[in-house]
Amino acid sequence: MTKLVGKLNSRSRNRPMAVISAAALAIAVMAGPSTAHDGFVDLVEQLIPSVVSVNVEAEGVNSPFAGTPRQFLERYFQNRPEGEQQLPTTRVFGSGFFISEDGYIVTHAHVVENTVNIEVEFHDDRTFAAELIGADKNTDVAVLKIDAGDETLPALAFADSDKLRVGEHVLAIGNPYGLESSVSAGIVSGRERTTNGPYDDYIQTDAAINSGNSGGPLLNTAGEVVGVNTKYIASQRSSGFSGIGFAMASSVVENVAGQLIEYGTTRRGWLGVGLQSLSPELAEAQGLDGENGIIVNRLLDGPAADAGVMVGDVITALNGEEISDTRSMLRLVADAGSDTEVELTLYRRGDRQTVSVVLGSRERDYEAEEVRPASLIEQVNEGDALGLEVGELSAAQREALEMEEGASGLVVLGIDIKSPAFRQGIRKGDLITKVNHEPVRTIRELNAQIAAAEEAGRELLLLFVESQGVGRFVAVPLPS
Repeated sequence: MTKLVGKLNSRSRNRPMAVISAAALAIAVMAGPSTAHDGFVDLVEQLIPSVVSVNVEAEGVNSPFAGTPRQFLERYFQNRPEGEQQLPTTRVFGSGFFISEDGYIVTHAHVVENTVNIEVEFHDDRTFAAELIGADKNTDVAVLKIDAGDETLPALAFADSDKLRVGEHVLAIGNPYGLESSVSAGIVSGRERTTNGPYDDYIQTDAAINSGNSGGPLLNTAGEVVGVNTKYIASQRSSGFSGIGFAMASSVVENVAGQLIEYGTTRRGWLGVGLQSLSPELAEAQGLDGENGIIVNRLLDGPAADAGVMVGDVITALNGEEISDTRSMLRLVADAGSDTEVELTLYRRGDRQTVSVVLGSRERDYEAEEVRPASLIEQVNEGDALGLEVGELSAAQREALEMEEGASGLVVLGIDIKSPAFRQGIRKGDLITKVNHEPVRTIRELNAQIAAAEEAGRELLLLFVESQGVGRFVAVPLPS
């Protein structure tokens, strides 16, 4: 899928473009403002025809930037007589750019949502009707298509944003507030910024990005797309740009756009596990000091379970690429695509293993049910260990705590608020189902695991704790 976009862009890479090095820019700035400006002129003249205004007629839109660009400017610069009705808020505008010579355009999904009609306007004022090929709300990427006949359109090439460095010069081109073909310049202020999305990878820049810039390209000094301008942070006193803008990285956009062009939707890979970061304490509790990776804390009825992955496995690599955190794992799995085979490198109780998994589809298989143990212990005994008062789960406790039929383990009946277990977030009513990866259903089994850890010379005990049906691993010091 990535190759498709690469193919679409291969011809555009042969077009001559002015390359401005950081050293040349520094010399130009020292030489004076006019020389520095001249250094961008040739590059900008070649880039502007590749950027379009995306004008959308949409349902249910109520935006201060609605209407045609001319209507917005009239509202902004003129005072309406008292009582005059506002113009209809059914048209909004954003930006986009060509990624193929035959008319594919990348923009943002939020620009074209609730679409009734889409038009794109060229820098020379020509307009074309556009078809929405597909949109992905998870990454806010959308692809449009226009029919320009036999005309060869000026496509832009994607750069590898993973190689982008903080401090590099970048240009943002778009249509802020409906002002077509506006250009701003700045540097890369930061990388790998995230919000709440699982696939976010934003480039932070001080190149001015305002409303209407959404969907336009962020470009390096070779004229290649490193990101898609997305949003800005406004100060409390202003609704406009205040020096911090964000662009979705090209490494994300190129992959998503390729899937949208080929399938009309995304086909992200799906593993079927819950993941937890491997803290130093959790690594030490498993004898993995110094190792990077993530720990499986939940298993769904899906690809990973079918391949034999188990709760408690520590995944350290996917297809040989090291895993540093849960976000990088989600990205790698998603980018691998559905119905593809990947190789996981993992540690299971200190032993390195490799497991082959055929990934499912996040869009198709996400509603899978969780795999749960099927046993229940009725006997009730109380015990005191690790600053915890625990009891063997009874039917009455299971019902009172609204646990599922197959739940088993040791229920937390009380906890010392000064204990490490309390500081780790364990609370009354939680269920301890495993200790050192071994199921525990009785006080005797818990004490046996404590004794085994002491005999092995460990200082930490690994607990698997469920709170309201959500499980996680917790490392607590062994009792002295």
